[in-house]
Amino acid sequence: MKTILYVEDHPPARMLMRAIIEDLTDFSLIEAADGAQAAALAGQHQPDLYLLDMDLPDTDGLQLSQTLTAIHTAPVVLVSAYAEAITPDRLNEQVQFYIAKPLDPDHVADTLRRAIP
Repeated sequence: MKTILYVEDHPPARMLMRAIIEDLTDFSLIEAADGAQAAALAGQHQPDLYLLDMDLPDTDGLQLSQTLTAIHTAPVVLVSAYAEAITPDRLNEQVQFYIAKPLDPDHVADTLRRAIP
């Protein structure tokens, strides 16, 4: 089973993602509401993938991707209600995938399976 650390400050969005991932038997989910909590959990759990909202109260998803991958290397998938904010030039070695909101369960499942080696 692969572990995903999902960082999202909006409780309804976390609830929806949790419901989507619960239907996928090959993943387990750890949740954080901000970057500071995510950093603590990354060191503790060493997840297989980071799923990061772009707009967090204490940082943004791109900055947080650098912080988390310095703690523990894992692929990063960005999530944003503003898909235009995630342009190809903003993707990098760690951030190669993104998911636009509203969340489509099939797209989420496909992206997660492609992102985790």
